[in-house]
Amino acid sequence: MMWYAPIIPRLKRLFRNKEHARLLRWHKEERKKDGKLRHPADGSQWRKIDREFPTFSDDARNLRFGLSTDGFNPFGEQSSSHSTWPVTLCIYNLPPWLCMKRKFIMMPVLIQGPKQPDNDIDVYLRPLVDELLQLWAEPGVRVWDEHNQQEFDLRALLFVTINDWPALSNISGQSNKGYNACTHCLGETQGKHIGNKIVYLGHRRWLVPRHAGRKEGRHYKGEEDIRRKPTRPSSSVIHDMVKDLKVIFGKGAGALSVPNDAQNHVPMWKKKSIFWELPYWKVLEVRSSIDVMHVTKNLCVNLLGFLGVYGKTKDTPEAREDQQRMKDPYNKQTDKGRQYLSSYALTKAEKEIFFECLSSIKVPAGFSSNIKKIINMAKKKFQNLKSHDCHVIMT
Repeated sequence: MMWYAPIIPRLKRLFRNKEHARLLRWHKEERKKDGKLRHPADGSQWRKIDREFPTFSDDARNLRFGLSTDGFNPFGEQSSSHSTWPVTLCIYNLPPWLCMKRKFIMMPVLIQGPKQPDNDIDVYLRPLVDELLQLWAEPGVRVWDEHNQQEFDLRALLFVTINDWPALSNISGQSNKGYNACTHCLGETQGKHIGNKIVYLGHRRWLVPRHAGRKEGRHYKGEEDIRRKPTRPSSSVIHDMVKDLKVIFGKGAGALSVPNDAQNHVPMWKKKSIFWELPYWKVLEVRSSIDVMHVTKNLCVNLLGFLGVYGKTKDTPEAREDQQRMKDPYNKQTDKGRQYLSSYALTKAEKEIFFECLSSIKVPAGFSSNIKKIINMAKKKFQNLKSHDCHVIMT
């Protein structure tokens, strides 16, 4: 089931408000330009759009959107078979303190059903893409500007999509699992199947050329890694990879039709995203990105897990076996049942000091939740961590 609310009438109403019509020109007329990054307008992608489409950028009233979507259960029952996916648009023409205000965020698409849309989300995004195409095509949509007291032709483009990691795959059409999981390295991702999981061992190539870690070969069969980090393919190269991919939508019918000259690119792509229909999509440097909140939360939870104060320990007998298997694939010796304490995990005495310090912290009202409620002093563990709690802990 899907609900769709057109965005063009909403944009017309925004420009009929004198103050809102003035704020929608802020990025060009009032933004402080001192070389510092405070707003998407200060980034390289904004400047590239200005260079590639000068007629679009000449009018400060032309809009640039950011699209986000994610799934959640509005009923709060984990056992309930239901998934709701709102698709929202924010307007980057506005000042940074207004971009994320509720009154300026539009929700054109609302998807509800017993299962998440997965790759079929393109079917639900069709009416939105049609409106975006209408807003991009010249001359645009005729709109009244209350601030300038005149009519003008409004145009708009989709600047970027921002999602968490699973939703990014559904939106972009790029696989983020398996041997080609890295959205940056693509075919150069170095994945290896060990035990019951895939691990990625090519991370040393991202270090600076003279870093000592490149020569440290104790955990890498005594070999150093002198390779440079992989270069991100250009937009035109990625477009060539996906331009001939065709997908049959529908549950159980996700067949991928691929021409012979594109067989090598199949593992990296699940489909050709519907956003490639937008004429400017192949010009953008960054089309899909992950949000800071999820990156912070995932990093915090993993660090606390390594320290042994959140969730289950990462240093299990199975993990030790995987390490042994990497060094000697033919060694079948196991030592299950042993209790390990890694060098990076906190000892019992260190946990005592750590949690006593946390329980004594006092913060200003509204700065964070009550820290005493997210720590279990008896078990020396964090519990019920929320995204903002992770942000405060990392800070």
